[in-house]
Amino acid sequence: MKEYPSTELARGSWLDYLLLHDLKPHIGDVDAAAVPCGFGRAIGNKGGVGLKMRVYDRRICFVNNHFAAHLENVTRRNADFDHIYRTMNFNKSHGSAASDTSVQLHKAVNANGNQPDEDRPELAEADMVVFLGDFNYRLYGITYDEARDMVSQRSFDWLRERDQLRAEMKAGNVFQGMREGFIRFPPTYKFQRHQPGLAGYDSGEKKRIPAWCDRIVYRDSRSETIRECSLVCPVVAAITSYEACMDVTDSDHKPVNCTFSVDLARVNELIRRQEYGKIIESNEKLHCLLQESHHVPDTIISTNNIILENEETVVLRITNNCGSKKSAFEILCEGQSTSKQDGTKTDFIARASFGLPHWLEVQPSIGLIEPGETMEVNVHHENYYTQEEFVDGVVQGGWCELTRDKEAVLLVNVTGSTSTETVTHRINVRHCCAASSPPPPVSLLAIAAPPGDAPSSEGLTERSSRKSQSNHLQRSDAHFGASEVHDLHRLRNM
Repeated sequence: MKEYPSTELARGSWLDYLLLHDLKPHIGDVDAAAVPCGFGRAIGNKGGVGLKMRVYDRRICFVNNHFAAHLENVTRRNADFDHIYRTMNFNKSHGSAASDTSVQLHKAVNANGNQPDEDRPELAEADMVVFLGDFNYRLYGITYDEARDMVSQRSFDWLRERDQLRAEMKAGNVFQGMREGFIRFPPTYKFQRHQPGLAGYDSGEKKRIPAWCDRIVYRDSRSETIRECSLVCPVVAAITSYEACMDVTDSDHKPVNCTFSVDLARVNELIRRQEYGKIIESNEKLHCLLQESHHVPDTIISTNNIILENEETVVLRITNNCGSKKSAFEILCEGQSTSKQDGTKTDFIARASFGLPHWLEVQPSIGLIEPGETMEVNVHHENYYTQEEFVDGVVQGGWCELTRDKEAVLLVNVTGSTSTETVTHRINVRHCCAASSPPPPVSLLAIAAPPGDAPSSEGLTERSSRKSQSNHLQRSDAHFGASEVHDLHRLRNM
């Protein structure tokens, strides 16, 4: 048994639920909420406590209520119901560490006390809702003595005609769309404590008129047009008993109990999968669509080994051999390594979302190939260097990527334009460093040129920059002696 207290939100109200052992595995998502309806809609002496649960994937809610008292407060009682129905919110995050008995605050309301129109009440989303408790609706147009006399004669039909709740429900002012069982028990209020039988009705100074204050009403999935239980109308309930516990004397009210027989429509997932398989096997169109979702067009890759030198581009050809279906491809990098001087390899260095290393460019890396067509993909080596500093033409504390061999593994993932399957081709890409002798310093070349062939200042600047860059990138391992450095200083200052 679980108990859901209302704490300060609806003081003195709670809900208990008990489950049969066989039903327990099919119950879940149990949550509680409370809405205060006392002074300023903030005090918990009046209000409602709600319990929500999932039964066979159908949402069922129970709300225990205590509405405004006194004979004349019919409108206030109607407003209490409306406030609880519109603002009760079950918002606990299931699967969290929150306690099962936690009570959630009601939804925020606007300045007029109404919920925004765009918000549908959560209770309206339930497949079945049961409202119960002390609704405090009284009998009108009758005196205390007349009511006692009718109760003693068990003339409940005459009393029901003067029931405020029945009149308000018939007028559509409260519990809209809900039903109540047929009342065959005496009024449940007000009794003197510890006084058994019908003689226990209040006989004090106030002599409150007996009334059916304690009630149970409900709504299921039925509508005016759909009455049978089905997936369209998943919950259909019927009342099998509705009675008061007249032997209870510990309260000035007599408890009321109601028994429901509930039919729930649910989908058996095992049978559903079996029937789905039969439909696919028997339906040729669906069978063909299923086959297409697994079909990958036959695709040929021109090579699975690529060797690149500095700044070299190799064309990789991807051919779609299928004559009727388009093929889509995507090129990713599975991994790459760089050889060090000691023979070891560096860790993988990712580049963007395709995982390509910094020294490798693949264009295009994704595309769609028409039937019978070939897509040319450029695989290009891109120079990638660490930061180096030059002082008077001398490399200071740097190393150059060009002096190291690099390897990468490309994955060419091929799929059909409408398929969910993928075929993967692996391509090994290796960059080999070509040994080359360093070019002479740019400044010396410029001085050695004959006077008649001296280049213009702009041409000399451009050529010097290009040569200097080439020397910087390719000769990071060059060493200059003291005399060479002295000569460079002297030539620069001439």
